[in-house]
Amino acid sequence: MKPVTDEKLEGDGFIDIEHTAAFTRIRGVGDMFWLFYPTVASIPTSRPIILWLDGITGVPPSLLANFGIFGPLDINLNKRENSWVNDYNLLFVDAPVGTGFSRAEDNTTISRDLDDTAETLLYTIESFYKIHESYENTPLYIFGQGHGAQLAVALGIRLAETQSFSNNLKGVVIGNGIMSPALALTKLGFYLEELAYIDGNGRNAIEEFSTSINNYTNDEQFETAFDTFLSLGTYVNEYAGAIAVNLNYIIDKLSQNTSQDSFGLNKYLRDTVYTSDTDLYKFMDETIAPILGISDNVKYEEQRDAATQAFRSSFMRPAVDKVEHLLQNTNVTVTVYNGNLDAISNTPGQLLWVENLQWPGQDSFLNSSRSTLIVNSRVEGYFRQSARFQFYWINAAGQSVPLDSPVAMRRVLQSITSN
Repeated sequence: MKPVTDEKLEGDGFIDIEHTAAFTRIRGVGDMFWLFYPTVASIPTSRPIILWLDGITGVPPSLLANFGIFGPLDINLNKRENSWVNDYNLLFVDAPVGTGFSRAEDNTTISRDLDDTAETLLYTIESFYKIHESYENTPLYIFGQGHGAQLAVALGIRLAETQSFSNNLKGVVIGNGIMSPALALTKLGFYLEELAYIDGNGRNAIEEFSTSINNYTNDEQFETAFDTFLSLGTYVNEYAGAIAVNLNYIIDKLSQNTSQDSFGLNKYLRDTVYTSDTDLYKFMDETIAPILGISDNVKYEEQRDAATQAFRSSFMRPAVDKVEHLLQNTNVTVTVYNGNLDAISNTPGQLLWVENLQWPGQDSFLNSSRSTLIVNSRVEGYFRQSARFQFYWINAAGQSVPLDSPVAMRRVLQSITSN
């Protein structure tokens, strides 16, 4: 058992917004940062806790989910009228260590696989409950977006197996999850050709690319597979003829020379969430850190590259077996939702692993009818559900469904938390 201490932060605070910010200090690992907003609804402890994780492929929850999508304040620190905090308790954790405000002791102590990361997250959750004992019986739902989905299922298993938390955890939610990335890529050529982004030659090129990644993965050359995966955007643009396509949100019109980060999400977020040229990391360091009580020595995302490199050996390893473990060995519900404009986690590729899950309720899920998701007389998507498992097809959304289709996401959220 690693020695763990809790540091509740005391900063200038947000005006009229109750929150708790803290570091969970884990000796031999580093400091895990978490930020909690109790719901403004009556009797907060009776309302679910939404724990949000983004992993190494997205912008950390303390920035993206918090100020960019559904936290109580927007990027200008104005109150967000449709914040999830109106109905739910929100817990944002910057994970793995080395992302966001979470800091490793040094680059060698950054978690390198899901099991180690799940352990640090378990300590973090324990830290949260030490400070907020009144929430010990509150329903908990773990949401993971992109690579965060891998963290969510790994943490879900740890919590379900830990007696003190087994009754709290009600559901694990996979949002455009990178669960079996090499398998999903086998449908990318088909997907882009059907949408007329590439022609037959482009499809052949992408299928050769995906075959090489699958071969690396099958041979357990996960680092080589990861390095190749990172070149996907460049490859699709230069060799498949899909010039200036943002694979996270394929209808985003880019210039041919647009510079993107490794996973293409930062520019997408700047264009859709932030209307100015705000330096987001500077905003977190100079504006948010003092509000939360974070030392000047902590720099936002300073260890991001090291955290990304730490996952080279595990990122491409399929995590589908962890979904099966949850369905086979726990009472936790599992929900998958997928935006239909995300090419990396394309919906046909997601369905490949979903339709081949091995668990007692699989036939019931596959034989259930596919229904239409209608909100305010508008078709927002489709869904298929059984008692333990749900899958949502979300229209007009890319990698981040809560950002692109908030109305549909609220309906999905209501369905998940009402079970």
